[in-house]
Amino acid sequence: MAGSRKPSRADSGADVATLHASELLSRALDDLPPVEGSAGVAFSAGPDSAALAVMAAEWARRRGLRLWLFHVHHGLHQDADAWTDRAADLARRLDLPLLVRRVKVDSDDPAGIEAAAREARYGALADMAAEAGVATILLAHHLDDQAETVLLRLLRGAGPDGMGAMGRETWKEGIRYLRPWLAVPRSRILAFMQAYSARSGFEAVLDPSNLDTRYARGILRAQVLPAIERHWPGYRSTLERFARRSAEVAALLKEVAQADLEMIQEPRPPYGNALRLSALNRLAPARRAMVLRLWLAGHGMAAPPEARLREMIRQLQDAAQDRQLLLRHGDMQVRRYRDHVIVDSRDSRPPAARAASVEFRWDGEPSVRLDAMEGTLLFLIEESGIDPAWLRNTGLTMRRRRGRERLQVSPQTPSRSLKNLYQERGIPSWERERLPLLYRGDVLVYAAGLGPDARTPRASPGVRLEWRPDHPGATVMF
Repeated sequence: MAGSRKPSRADSGADVATLHASELLSRALDDLPPVEGSAGVAFSAGPDSAALAVMAAEWARRRGLRLWLFHVHHGLHQDADAWTDRAADLARRLDLPLLVRRVKVDSDDPAGIEAAAREARYGALADMAAEAGVATILLAHHLDDQAETVLLRLLRGAGPDGMGAMGRETWKEGIRYLRPWLAVPRSRILAFMQAYSARSGFEAVLDPSNLDTRYARGILRAQVLPAIERHWPGYRSTLERFARRSAEVAALLKEVAQADLEMIQEPRPPYGNALRLSALNRLAPARRAMVLRLWLAGHGMAAPPEARLREMIRQLQDAAQDRQLLLRHGDMQVRRYRDHVIVDSRDSRPPAARAASVEFRWDGEPSVRLDAMEGTLLFLIEESGIDPAWLRNTGLTMRRRRGRERLQVSPQTPSRSLKNLYQERGIPSWERERLPLLYRGDVLVYAAGLGPDARTPRASPGVRLEWRPDHPGATVMF
């Protein structure tokens, strides 16, 4: 009878393979770091994430965790709605809650549609995690994905830090992402999913874009990797091992760079930490490059391309001591003044693009807010100072520097150019452009960052003027 037929050798082999795959996937989940309360699964309804959902459902039950499925609808394929229905089908079978987010992917993103879709996906996952109260999300990336990532990064010229590829545990926007199957070949996942589909009738989604040669990964999967596998069938494990060793090297290099950085940086409010240029230039070229990358990252700046970083290093090394170097990187500026290198993230408009002057009257109030000058002028009554009656109820003008202004800082000294006075005070040229001057008619009364002109009428009690800029760096001194 058919029901009493003994399993054939082929059947037994398939059963053993399926059992081995199931044990392998389950063991990888059991080896994850501790997860408390709840977790989510990034779930596309494809074979990989479907297998993870099935295995994670049992894993979560054993640990008393509440498990969610998070599905992102990219809208990039005509069958995307059907894929969402397929995701809902498996969620019902597993009795797991499902959240769905629709995202709009910018096909004109300069980084490419793959990168744009990835950023949109992570944003949606973070949004669903917040709604579900989940801090940990499981991702179904496997050994084949890791090998592809290593090759792509190698072809794009990544260094040791990039060659570390995907980590087993990473953080993004406050969410912990765990990849339990990075060491598991996709063939084991597909074997498990094939057996599950035969038992349950659930069919995972097959996304044709995975082999679309318009995309970098599609070219690898359809053309490059099959050729590699014919000659080097063990390439996946080799590249995974290379990624782990690269990550170890990158971690070591970062420790060296951090130690170097701590030796040559110092706090310079409001710029955060500045670099001492003389100390930076004493480092070997490779260490100098690592320190600059780490320092820029500490200021929230993306690592510059290698050619741009080399040019930055060259200019910092070769610039004359009295040259005030400016290097633009994204929306920020890397500036050099004397022996310091700083990152300036504030308004980089040229002076001509800002308000040139503003007229007002002082009626005795303690301060006057001047939005056009981006600050507040304080009128502080002290034992001795500028005659209040001379300032009160007359036309006053706060304006930007025009050049060739002069100030007499004390009765015993002649007037001198503001340029020389600011240089002596150690205020960089870009900060001087942000410092306004107070005039009464054509008479210079006060220069922000320096003080009043000694020729102004004095009285007791008198007024001491103080400029409070919205950006405190306007009076920083080096």
